[in-house]
Amino acid sequence: MMIGKLLEALRGGMLRLHHPDLAVAFAIPSHLTMRERVALRRLAGSCRQVLEIGSYVGASACCFGAAAKAAGAGRVICVDTWKNEGMSEGSRDTYSEFVANTKSYAEFIVPIRGRSVAVVDQVQGMAGDLDLLFFDGDHSYVGVKADWDAYRHILKPGAIVIFHDWGWAEGVKRVVAENVMPQVTSFDSLPNMWWGTIGVAAC
Repeated sequence: MMIGKLLEALRGGMLRLHHPDLAVAFAIPSHLTMRERVALRRLAGSCRQVLEIGSYVGASACCFGAAAKAAGAGRVICVDTWKNEGMSEGSRDTYSEFVANTKSYAEFIVPIRGRSVAVVDQVQGMAGDLDLLFFDGDHSYVGVKADWDAYRHILKPGAIVIFHDWGWAEGVKRVVAENVMPQVTSFDSLPNMWWGTIGVAAC
């Protein structure tokens, strides 16, 4: 047990050393692992129109913000109710924490407060087609499928789609297997995060 914790701490230290641009993201409490944060930053590297569904207190937004800042351009649209529904610690308003945690990237981040399926027209009007879409909202099958159906039509060919909590959430696994896999040309994963590249405009 002690050796495992020591190795984990060493790996964390190495990631911090090799990814100084993620210092803000690493400091934010989140269900995202450090490896997942590094992957989000890498996947967003050349993306200019990014949307995340489910922002919590801003760790993933800061990963995407770091990519936009490095490129000197980009928009990260963050959709959430910020009411903490479905989170293990219970319902509370987390919007002020999100704003405080993401202030380093405020010029790139656009928060939209509302339910994801209700704001799709607003997102499309703002961003046009998307280069990257990160799903981390409602993890039920009905919720994930509704988000996929609402946003798949504004994904560019070559866009990256990422699903967090793929490792345990049966609803996420099912949507990825049944609806997303037929649309991608390549894919990869970490234990709890899956991503793929859209081959043609998702239909």
